[in-house]
Amino acid sequence: MRRTLLALGAIALSSGFARAAEPKVDPSLAAFVAKFNEAFNRYDPQEVSAFWAKDGSLITPGGEWGRGRAEVAKVYGHDVDAFLRGTTSTFRVTSVRSLKDGLALLDLDHEAQNAKMPDGSTGTMKLHVVILAQKKGKTWHWLDARPYAFLPPAPPK
Repeated sequence: MRRTLLALGAIALSSGFARAAEPKVDPSLAAFVAKFNEAFNRYDPQEVSAFWAKDGSLITPGGEWGRGRAEVAKVYGHDVDAFLRGTTSTFRVTSVRSLKDGLALLDLDHEAQNAKMPDGSTGTMKLHVVILAQKKGKTWHWLDARPYAFLPPAPPK
């Protein structure tokens, strides 16, 4: 019985049935996300805000809203001071939906190791980020970014 279960598990894994397919990401967008990830880990609000369009917006997990690069830098800086400084963040694209006019809707998983948690402890913070990106010429920019955390599951009834 155990061998049968192991064999079925191996077949499911090798067929791709048990795992989600990696999204197809435009190479220029993948490179932009990688550069953003590197900048994010340097904690420089001006450098990070340069990834946004001039009129782009960010709503932080704490609900602070910034519109335009100067305000995006300000609210990102607040998050750096509150819980991000000293972390190592990793962003992973989980899906991309290509839209008209060079637009793309991205879902990303964001993991921040060594983050200051809401209860004051230090740990790994897992967020999800939805970004509306736009490519003009050869350059991408974030139009809108919405990082958030999922609520814990409801207790069983």
